[in-house]
Amino acid sequence: MNMPDKVKKRRDALINVAFAAMILGLLYIFIKYCFAVTAPFLLSFFLAVILQRPLRHLDKKTGKKAHTFWSLFLVLISALIILGPVITVIAFIVREIGSFISYLVGQLGDLPSLLATLEAEILDILKFLPDAIYTNAADAISNFFSRMINNFDLSELGIDLKAITNGVTTGVSGIFGVVRNIPSVLIGVVIGIIAWIFFTKDYDYIVGFIKNQLPDNKKNILSEIKQIFSSTVLKMIRAYALIMFITFCELFLGLSILNWTGIMSNNYIFMIAIAIAVFDILPVAGSGGILIPWAIISLILGDVPKAIGLLVIYVIISVIRQYIEPKIVGSSLGVHPIVTLAGLYFGLKLFGFLGMFIVPIAVMTLKAFNDAGRIHIYNPVERN
Repeated sequence: MNMPDKVKKRRDALINVAFAAMILGLLYIFIKYCFAVTAPFLLSFFLAVILQRPLRHLDKKTGKKAHTFWSLFLVLISALIILGPVITVIAFIVREIGSFISYLVGQLGDLPSLLATLEAEILDILKFLPDAIYTNAADAISNFFSRMINNFDLSELGIDLKAITNGVTTGVSGIFGVVRNIPSVLIGVVIGIIAWIFFTKDYDYIVGFIKNQLPDNKKNILSEIKQIFSSTVLKMIRAYALIMFITFCELFLGLSILNWTGIMSNNYIFMIAIAIAVFDILPVAGSGGILIPWAIISLILGDVPKAIGLLVIYVIISVIRQYIEPKIVGSSLGVHPIVTLAGLYFGLKLFGFLGMFIVPIAVMTLKAFNDAGRIHIYNPVERN
């Protein structure tokens, strides 16, 4: 007996929902409990894939007998090329972050003067009101700012000093926790390099072994996954990394010019440029989320040249970004910004800071597989 179409559609919908829930559940379990443990091996395998092309070229030139030597040679050279700059940059960034935090804490001392200037600007703007209304409004505003300035009470603005203090304490504890875990990190690096050597040397054997465990109609799935990942997700990550680097260069150059011309004086341009470049790559936010408020505060404080300079930098970054993004990214994966934004939020809530990057990448990967027909999570809709 044939199943009615309505029942069949409901069954298919329930199967799709259950399948999507299973994939999301497995993804959550993997990221939450397995990612940190398997990260050295996953990264080692990924790097081994990258080394296969030069290794095959060397094998053709020298023969298979030198395969083990070239595998070891390529891994060690690549490790030196990667680890040297990475360790140097991390050491520099950690040192600069410490100095930058001290600088920000020092800037809190200027908050009362900023509040006094803001009070005067607001009162000046409200002078168009009738005298009776203006008097009442001015009294309320003056009392508010007086409490803020005299008591330096940030809670008036809804800012919880206790939460900030706890956050700083947690951050410091986290830094000490990282320092305590340095031996385990070093062990992970060493194990990762050893695994990298084995994955590189025995890549064909390992891939062949995995394929032999699959059914005949699924033996090409690894090649398809590799092709999909390299042609979509990896390409997208590389493209946006380039955009972020270009934005950093624009910010660093623009802020340096403001420094050289005496418009502003700041010794932390490098760290500020990095922070804004990372912020710029987030959906919805953009560099304007930092540069525009910074320009407004500078304008309130009477520093008009700095405000104009920051706005000019923002306009230049926005124009260049609109021009280069389509060319660098090419055909987008089509993930809607709200989906990416939700991925950032849920990633942060579920997995911490790394989740902000892992979850959006996972979403893009799932979409790429869905578009390729390897999995079926949702039915795509063409945008008008």
